[in-house]
Amino acid sequence: MLWGTGSLVSKPTFHLGGWSIVQTDAGEEHLVGIDLDTGAGQVSSAVIRFDASAMRCQTASGRIYVLHETSGLSTREAWYVWEAWCQVNGVESWTDVTDRYPQEAASAGRCSAAP
Repeated sequence: MLWGTGSLVSKPTFHLGGWSIVQTDAGEEHLVGIDLDTGAGQVSSAVIRFDASAMRCQTASGRIYVLHETSGLSTREAWYVWEAWCQVNGVESWTDVTDRYPQEAASAGRCSAAP
């Protein structure tokens, strides 16, 4: 089941673990990972800024995602949410582009690849 993340005012920041960055067939890049506050899978709106030194992203919604190293965290639910998000939003294909980001960021985030 998918549900919204609530208003920007109610949750302006997410702490994301087990994250990856994926690019849709429309060229948008999104974060996929686990919300460390709830343990739920999370997909962001399009990423508009990436700060590798602070390990933070800002998305089109205005939210800030703080990216955490979380080795051993299961990301199965995150990929389930991503696949459902793709269906709802008409995404026919996508690519994991995490490795295109600075090496320190890419190696810190991903602990498992997409299924």
